[in-house]
Amino acid sequence: MINHGVLWEKNTEKLLMVQQDYRRFLLAVLFYYITDAVWGFFYDLHAVTLIYADTFIYFAAMAASVLFWTQGVINYLGEKSAFGKALLYVGRIIFAFQLIALAVNIFLPILFSVDETGGYHALPARYATLFVQILMFLLTSIYTLSAANKTEGRIKRRNQIVGLFGLIMSLTVAVQVLYPLLPLYAAGLLLGCCMVHTFVVEDRKAEYLKKLEEMVQIDRRKDMELNSAKVLAFTDPLTGVKSKHAYLDKESSLDRMIKEGTALRFAVVSCDVNGLKKINDTLGHQAGDELLRSACKQICDAFAHSPVFRIGGDEFTVILDGRDYNNRTDLLVAFKRRAEQNVKEKKAVVSAGMSDYIPGQDKTVQDVFARADANMYEHKKHLMDMGAGGR
Repeated sequence: MINHGVLWEKNTEKLLMVQQDYRRFLLAVLFYYITDAVWGFFYDLHAVTLIYADTFIYFAAMAASVLFWTQGVINYLGEKSAFGKALLYVGRIIFAFQLIALAVNIFLPILFSVDETGGYHALPARYATLFVQILMFLLTSIYTLSAANKTEGRIKRRNQIVGLFGLIMSLTVAVQVLYPLLPLYAAGLLLGCCMVHTFVVEDRKAEYLKKLEEMVQIDRRKDMELNSAKVLAFTDPLTGVKSKHAYLDKESSLDRMIKEGTALRFAVVSCDVNGLKKINDTLGHQAGDELLRSACKQICDAFAHSPVFRIGGDEFTVILDGRDYNNRTDLLVAFKRRAEQNVKEKKAVVSAGMSDYIPGQDKTVQDVFARADANMYEHKKHLMDMGAGGR
């Protein structure tokens, strides 16, 4: 139950090599438990044939569990030592020998026999195979504990648990030799599997989740840094409105939609601050900055529901949509009226010109901007004639 995530994973490609080895080991253990559990049921029925078949699978499952455990430990440690390779090859040879011995036992009992009453009798080869299994568990334990001494922290603790499993199995199999009818092998597997799951599998999972969370936090910080950088790049530091980079990004987006034939309704307002050069030359750049901020506020107040971009030193552009687009004519009239009033009151004066996007005619935003800019210069000339002064 606690290993269902490994046992019942349908897509084996998702499992790492070590997990696949552990899965094979758990399946061998599962078969062992089943055969061990049903043996008593068959014995009560005196079903000799079923007892023999069950015992046959019982020995095969034991041998498989030793092989897959050895193989799993070698792959888990990830060391390419000669001793590890030798241990792996010996485990395979022992497994093959066990299968051959089982096949021979059908014709010539050397491992076990079952009498007419269903009684089980252990034979010499059975003790030999159990001794070899004890030796394999002991060697893998020594190998793992030796590797644990070369590590530290959580990895060392996990290696120690894996090594302790081998010691537990060596002890339980040794006692099983003396008391064949006691479920000591099963008890050892139960205790060992619980230890491995709790202190190795779950610990590795927790470590993986921690690393994953750290990676997520790093990605979040990077996103925040990128967003901050983008905000800085897309914001004009002097006025606080959108920058030329933001305008180019918006222009590119609209151009793409125009090319795709998307239904669009927008207008472009081109604005220019009158007299900036004169202010800079006579009163200094600090006064010029104040003029720009004052002019920018007029534009933002007039077109409050549309993005405002500063695309040059004294040039601003507004892309009207939504409510501002619907009221564009009235907004522009009010804006020009205020500009004329500012001329008279010697305040910041902003020239403005507007043009609508014409579907089918305009191929890019630049086509719309060019008309708006031309209209802006006409308005600029009109304001200069009123006495606003030059650039």
